[in-house]
Amino acid sequence: MSDNKKSKPIRIILTVVYAVGIAMTLYFGIKCLLPSASEPNPAAMIPFTENESAFIIMACGFPLMLASCLSVIWAYGLRKSAKPRRNIILALIPAVIDGIPFVPVAGIVIVMLVEGYLEAFGILP
Repeated sequence: MSDNKKSKPIRIILTVVYAVGIAMTLYFGIKCLLPSASEPNPAAMIPFTENESAFIIMACGFPLMLASCLSVIWAYGLRKSAKPRRNIILALIPAVIDGIPFVPVAGIVIVMLVEGYLEAFGILP
C-alpha cells in the first residue's frame, strides 16, 4: 500500500477541518470589518458589539487555525513540493488572518494577568 493511499482518510479529514476553518475565518473577518447595526445589550455583564465579538472569536480560533494549517502542510507534504515557500505561505494565510486579532487580545490578557498578580502580592495598590 503506497503512502498516498494510506494517508488518504487523514488527508480528507484534515482538508475538511481546514475548509471549515477558512469559512469561519472569512465569516468572522467580514463580520469584524462591517459596521455593527446592533447596540450592545446593557444588561450583559460585558456588553460587546457584533464587531468586538467577531474580533475576540477570531483571536480565540487562532491556535486551532494554526494547528489546522500546519496539519495540512504536513499531510500534503508541502515542504517537499516543487515550490515549497509559495505553497506554505498560501496554506498559512488563514492563520495569519486569525493571528491579527490574536496579538492585541493576548497582549491585553497578559497585561491583566500580570496586573492581577502584582495587586495580589501587594506590589501595586
